[in-house]
Amino acid sequence: MTYFAHSENKAGYKELVSNHLFETSKLAGSFAMMWGRREEAEAAALCHDLGKYTELFNKVLVREAIKIDHATPGALVLIKQYNLRGLAAAIAVQGHHDGLVSGIPRELEASVKMKEEVSNCGKTYSSREPDTLLRMLDGEGLRLPLDIDSDYPERYKANHCIAAMLYVRMLFSALVDADFLATEAHFNSSIENAYEYRKDGKPLQPAILFSLLQKHVENLRIKTKASITIKNIRNELYDECIMAGSLKRGIYTLTAPTGSGKTLAMLAFALRHAQLHNFRRIIIVLPYLNIIEQSVNVYRGVFNDNKDTDLILEDHSLAELPEDIRLLAENWDAPIVVTTTVRFFEGLFASRSSACRRLHNISNSVILFDEAQSIPQKLATYTLASMSYLVERFACTTVFCTATQPAFDFFHHSVKNHTSLGWQPESLIKSSDELAKKARRVNVQWYGSIEWEYIAERLKHKRQALTILNTKNQAKRLYLLLCESTPDEQNFHLSTDMCPAHRLYILARIKKLLESNMQCRLVSTQCIEAGVDIDFPAVWRALAPLEAICQAAGRCNREGKLNYGELHVFRPPLEDEFFPDDSYQKAALEVQLMLAEKGNLDIDDTLTLREYFCRYYRQSAYKADSGKLADAIKSYDFHAVAENYNWISQNTINILVPYLEKIESFKRLTEIARKGKISREWLKEARSIAVSHRFDSKSAIMNVLEPIIHKNEEKTGWYILLDRKAYCPKIGLNPGDVGDIYIS
Repeated sequence: MTYFAHSENKAGYKELVSNHLFETSKLAGSFAMMWGRREEAEAAALCHDLGKYTELFNKVLVREAIKIDHATPGALVLIKQYNLRGLAAAIAVQGHHDGLVSGIPRELEASVKMKEEVSNCGKTYSSREPDTLLRMLDGEGLRLPLDIDSDYPERYKANHCIAAMLYVRMLFSALVDADFLATEAHFNSSIENAYEYRKDGKPLQPAILFSLLQKHVENLRIKTKASITIKNIRNELYDECIMAGSLKRGIYTLTAPTGSGKTLAMLAFALRHAQLHNFRRIIIVLPYLNIIEQSVNVYRGVFNDNKDTDLILEDHSLAELPEDIRLLAENWDAPIVVTTTVRFFEGLFASRSSACRRLHNISNSVILFDEAQSIPQKLATYTLASMSYLVERFACTTVFCTATQPAFDFFHHSVKNHTSLGWQPESLIKSSDELAKKARRVNVQWYGSIEWEYIAERLKHKRQALTILNTKNQAKRLYLLLCESTPDEQNFHLSTDMCPAHRLYILARIKKLLESNMQCRLVSTQCIEAGVDIDFPAVWRALAPLEAICQAAGRCNREGKLNYGELHVFRPPLEDEFFPDDSYQKAALEVQLMLAEKGNLDIDDTLTLREYFCRYYRQSAYKADSGKLADAIKSYDFHAVAENYNWISQNTINILVPYLEKIESFKRLTEIARKGKISREWLKEARSIAVSHRFDSKSAIMNVLEPIIHKNEEKTGWYILLDRKAYCPKIGLNPGDVGDIYIS
């Protein structure tokens, strides 16, 4: 009998199992060669579809059988062949369709023995005869490596959970990407027993790119309108980052003041560093979509690039990519990748092939993580451990960049419980403290609890001022109060209750007014704080975590046009003093305690920031190794880890809103949605006029929402706002009295 791995391609040819195993092993081996484990990946690839050497699987291809498990038989072969050294490969092979499950050896060995009639996924095993399958492989002239090396047994024995599980995911990534690519090449081919592979991504050429960057920076230095002080700071930071490019691979921090040119300076470091160490790619990880869009536009300007080329891969939910570039996003096969923290870090803790597929291409890369303070404290130990292991084992360099550098070395010992290296980063530049002092351009005044009317009165007499509050209701309340005493056209509101298209429109108007020195007052939630290049002479900020207060200062006298800007930090009225969540509140209260002890805080002093972070981390240190995520990691439960490692709350819904400037788009998208025709293109367009909202079945807003149901009758998590009056052109989503809505 002839055994096939896949059905007919466009030319009408089926793919032989032997051909598929050979192609996949060749690719997987080349991927894992990057960390010295070619044979382990080849063995996994040769066994991943070994269970297709059966008559039962041939029936699957002609739709005479369904729910057949062809993966577990191959996993059993790996255990029998290599014992403990085959564990990682067996875990990867068993999960290459249904996802990674358990990394505990006894659980894996029990599941691959196939004692039950069906698998845990309710599938029938294609074979229970590993020796027969091996003979089939040998008969095709394919042979498993005589022996393989693997890091997994040693890491598991040392109970380095994060390192052990990430090692499996990297191997899994090499396997599933090879499997996807080989399968795709079969279906693209027009010749029997041949493969038509997609075009490879272009190589990183750091010397050429660095030359283009130098020319761009020279032009900026000539054209900039910033003050002499800001110019000097930017030049000093940029030059120091170039010098730092000669450092060894490792873990680094880059602490630089807001507005100091960090975006280009860290790119300069990465290019020089990549040139020295022959890195394959540069990966830039950012927490917010607006920062990504700004950064990508800057980088494309540097390299005279456009979105149709394969130099800079912009990978996030709103990226509009041509088909050939979208293919590269599946496995990050591009020289420069710009992505979100959610996509990057949740991928490192994923269990499914689609999310893990790109991981092997992280090896031998420079990873620049901007706005490093955005790591949730509850995830800090595990996140840092994963990054530490990428540096230790997979030849990466990582740089944590921010104006408010967290004292993450506080977690060094807890990170060492998961990896050998721990977390003891070195500073990329020597002049962080001096730069902070030189960049001081704001005087801070600290207040106790004050009434909204007092703030509104002070703002009324300011020509241009920004106020940042902690909740949407606080922002709405102050905005409406301000409109009672000053002309509406001088006042603006900004929050995530407004769709992205609405927020961009408001920001564009504000920037024009600021540039023209026209009257302009903005009341916003913290969505204004990161990645928004805006410059007010005076800023009012509700008491918040110290890093948020520093971010607010970054919107004040940003270009240094004044000797000093004004930052006023206050507590709202006690009855209205709410916070987005418990951790945010605890951090804000730590600032309050420090103020009570010291009387004043210097937000430009790195020692003050360090003390604040250490005090904040110490509050919850006893909880660091508890909870669902901790339990899942200790039990090597890949699926549970993926479910519980979340940067943002999953309990949110997306609401399509009738934003007036995009009303025709709203009507068209609503019509399509009601027919159940949700597509990738629909989602791209819909996100620009959608509001993300925390789900609460008892909330009044649910009364004016229509759920969008997919044509297969599945819920989508999307809703249509039925009451057009519930979306205000001034403040966005406003369905009446729905209680205090926290920022999402």
